[in-house]
Amino acid sequence: MLDELTLKIIQILEGTKDTEILKNDLHELLNQYEIKKIPKGSSPYFMKLLDDFILIKKTEGLSGETLKKYKGVLIDFGIYIQKDVASVTSNNIREWLNAHEGIKLSTMRYYISVLKSFYNYLITEEYILIDPTRKIKTPKLPKRLPKALSLDELEILREGCKSLREKAIVEVFYATGGRLKEIHNMNITDINWQERTIVVIGKGNKERPVFINSRAVFALKKYLSSRQDQEDALFVTEKSPIKRLSPRSIQSVFKKIVKRVNFVKNVHPHVMRHTMATTMINHGARLEDVQGILGHSSPSTTQIYAQVNIHRRKEAYLKTFR
Repeated sequence: MLDELTLKIIQILEGTKDTEILKNDLHELLNQYEIKKIPKGSSPYFMKLLDDFILIKKTEGLSGETLKKYKGVLIDFGIYIQKDVASVTSNNIREWLNAHEGIKLSTMRYYISVLKSFYNYLITEEYILIDPTRKIKTPKLPKRLPKALSLDELEILREGCKSLREKAIVEVFYATGGRLKEIHNMNITDINWQERTIVVIGKGNKERPVFINSRAVFALKKYLSSRQDQEDALFVTEKSPIKRLSPRSIQSVFKKIVKRVNFVKNVHPHVMRHTMATTMINHGARLEDVQGILGHSSPSTTQIYAQVNIHRRKEAYLKTFR
């Protein structure tokens, strides 16, 4: 195909000297082809494999944002390695990882995960016989207890809310335990007022219901009744043009509230998720129930909240028995 295209371009170039006619003829020819820009340093063959891999992942239900991140990691890898995928060694991969000095351990784990997924695809499709990622060990993350607010701190945060929108945002984050992206994507039509549930789309494009308590219902109804717009988004901008509130803007809302109450703690949307889960565990909720509400695929992710509970019990015990 490349030879055929090259020949046609040569014929056009030899056939005319007029710049405008030449431009039009080339446009007409190139419009018959799908043209993709190859990132500098990447081979066309590598990019073909990468595009096929991304297509497979898309059919598996991965979000556009996730696919974009996958592609970015793999393009970076391809540019650095400058080798055919079949000749890449485990040492080449280690060199690439070491070239990213100063990155977080969690980022390192993500890079390895993406690369392992890519090479698993190449093995499955029989492009290669040996997987160089099999000898690459994923570093373990240190277990850190999630930083949750105490109920007193939660009340202070509530007192810092000035607008109806701020109050509704804080209550929805606390009541649902939802992730930032999940709450950003919420629509008014997702709410079942009678059942006090909101349908969210979580990681892996999985749908689940989350719950809202009476305080969240009250705050939401007051906020929604104050709005004059026709937007379906649950949280919108206050200034025109009225549109869905972005994740960055939601984070900014929390920063403004925290600044008003002079909190020492760094309170962001995910802290509300930790606070909700910790509160449930402390009030005797079963781990599997908390897991379902939070949308955790693995029980081990939820297990950390039980460790928080044990940690607090021990503190309470030591205050009594020294």
